[in-house]
Amino acid sequence: MRKALGRRTFLRGIGTGAGIAIGLPLLEAMIPTSLIGSTEATAAAEAVQVKNRFILLYYPNGIHTPNWYPQVPEDFIGTGATPAQMVDWPLTPAMEPLERHRKDMLLVGGLDVPLARMDRNGDHAKAMGCYLTGVRIRMTSSDDIQAGISADQLMANKIGGQTRFPSLEMGMDYGRMEGGCDPGYACIYSNNASWKNETTPAIKEVNPRIVFDRLFGNMQHSDHDGEKKDQQETYNRSILDYTRENLSKINKQLGTADRLRVDEYLTSIREIERRLDAPPSDVKLPPGVVRPTRVPDTFREHFHLMADLQILAIQQDLTRISTLLLGVEQSRRTYNEIGIPEEHHGLTHHAGDPAKIAKMCRIDNYCTQQFAIYLDKMKAAKEGDKPLLDNCTVLLGNGNGDAARHDHASCMTVIAGKGGGTLTPGRYLKYDAQNLSNLWLSLMDRMGVHEERFGDSTGRLEGLSI
Repeated sequence: MRKALGRRTFLRGIGTGAGIAIGLPLLEAMIPTSLIGSTEATAAAEAVQVKNRFILLYYPNGIHTPNWYPQVPEDFIGTGATPAQMVDWPLTPAMEPLERHRKDMLLVGGLDVPLARMDRNGDHAKAMGCYLTGVRIRMTSSDDIQAGISADQLMANKIGGQTRFPSLEMGMDYGRMEGGCDPGYACIYSNNASWKNETTPAIKEVNPRIVFDRLFGNMQHSDHDGEKKDQQETYNRSILDYTRENLSKINKQLGTADRLRVDEYLTSIREIERRLDAPPSDVKLPPGVVRPTRVPDTFREHFHLMADLQILAIQQDLTRISTLLLGVEQSRRTYNEIGIPEEHHGLTHHAGDPAKIAKMCRIDNYCTQQFAIYLDKMKAAKEGDKPLLDNCTVLLGNGNGDAARHDHASCMTVIAGKGGGTLTPGRYLKYDAQNLSNLWLSLMDRMGVHEERFGDSTGRLEGLSI
């Protein structure tokens, strides 16, 4: 009788790639032989897979609310923490790309960030600074900042020790970390959603190459003139080259189905490497020159690289808590790839201009298309006999509310996944002006982190599961 592989089995590098370690997805070989094919096999698989992960994708600058939330009867509104709910809600233009995921998500309305309404200035700083923390950030454009621990970092403190990385913070804009960016408020507030404590943000990484190396190995690259040729050669090789011998040994313990699953999994890693190493489409490099490190030019390319790395990290159980900021507040990003050269932030201040609103809505729809592809990948990745998405809570949201008004009310909230059986998707829920911190408190429970209060929470939300 064979010995079951451990859930944390790694492919390890050899030689100069000895620092490489690639975790494997859940395989049949990780279930004891005596249970394979038995009625206990499903229970055994569930015992070794992770029940829930928390993933946040933050969408900056606010939304054009009518483009996201459907028109419903005026009396369609919840009572306090109990929401009104609708199953077949009409999809709006921004949500249309998510039609195929309707049964996999909750659209949630009526969640506010009331502390972001304090003071007259700094709506962007407060949108992001208050969003995950549920506290009133200190008005300062100097270094005497004060926020509070964010929900993701509180969870990381409690359960992060179970994984290699307690949490993984990524982004698509660096943003400034010094000085003031919003009248009266420090740039650091506008550029960080995750906070380890009152004065220390959990710094995000924007470069996908750095994220890749952090997840899969400790190879370092230097551009110094004195760099040795063999060091350059080591860096340019695929990390999978170093694990080939170890993979050969592990394959002997796997059945046909497991080998196919591992092959598909490693192919996805090599595909990410290929995309990382590809030069920008508009740059012609001299013969023999490689450019292994770059931040992609377009939103689509950058997002999918970061998203694929995030999904791999979750699939390997390297972390169970991750945030990905799709931009910083007041981001100067443009969307030339869809014919919009104006900055998204500028368009959100549309003052009722139909042309600007139309462009803003096109950007919303474009970004939702990318989110739909992200969910496709989460559903295609399997964990035992279930889609990976079933064991995740994936939240797309923002803290500004309506972009033109900066009202921090009914902040866009889309929750995908079943949270390991703790969420019931496929519905539109509308609450009556509930603090967003009540959602964080409710999602913490589903991650096994139980707190009496968090930030400005007033209680837990009902209706997330039925």
